[in-house]
Amino acid sequence: MNDVCCVTANILLSGRDKSIAAMTMNTLCAAFRKIAVGRISTAATARYSTQRSNRDANIGSRLTSDTCGMQCGTGTIHSIKFIPGTLNIDIRMPANGSLIRNIIESPAIKIPPLREPVKRLPIQYDSPVPEKSVDLPTSGRIIDKQAENMLRIRHKKMKKHKRKKLRKKMKFVWAKIRLKRAHKRERLFQAELRAKVKEAQAFDPKEYVNEKLNILNKERLPRMFRGEILPPEMIKQFVNEKKARKDAKRNKPRLTL
Repeated sequence: MNDVCCVTANILLSGRDKSIAAMTMNTLCAAFRKIAVGRISTAATARYSTQRSNRDANIGSRLTSDTCGMQCGTGTIHSIKFIPGTLNIDIRMPANGSLIRNIIESPAIKIPPLREPVKRLPIQYDSPVPEKSVDLPTSGRIIDKQAENMLRIRHKKMKKHKRKKLRKKMKFVWAKIRLKRAHKRERLFQAELRAKVKEAQAFDPKEYVNEKLNILNKERLPRMFRGEILPPEMIKQFVNEKKARKDAKRNKPRLTL
């Protein structure tokens, strides 16, 4: 279609009357919109309208001189015949197919599908480590520290001064607190001392000795006798019988000379 437009524009623009050529060009552009040119057929017929339109004028202005110049060599092969009510175009396409390769009916535009972006970790580059350390430039003169511990000594002096000031301010307050604590300790000691004096005054030595003797003279009975749990009375009876037999054996009468 582009080749036919270029050839037609070359033929029409070579005429003497430029206005007639422009009108004819607009008419041809309107007719080309209805023409269907195949790869095999060499002729096409279509109805065209004699009305001028602004859209057709824009189409005619798109033809450039470069495109027309490329196809000027094939102008002698093509021929256009005008018949009332029809348009007969004889393209005479060569059999070797050199012209067909320049015709692009519907260019195949492959649009890649939308995909999710691949999640990639950022590339880590090892920054070059300088072998030598870079120090700031020093000034011409070096200033020595004349008092390195001045701040520390000043802090100690201020703490000592504040401590003295606080002691002077809170002298009587702290003395009052210490006195209250001493009086409290004294009262507790006096109460404990009075309790011990009362306990000593209530002590009876005779009663104390009798309690100790009762503990020593108290007869202790076992809970079991020969592996059996028995009442205390029965255990006491069995123990007395056993003791009597031992005494009888010990006090057995013997003959004497």
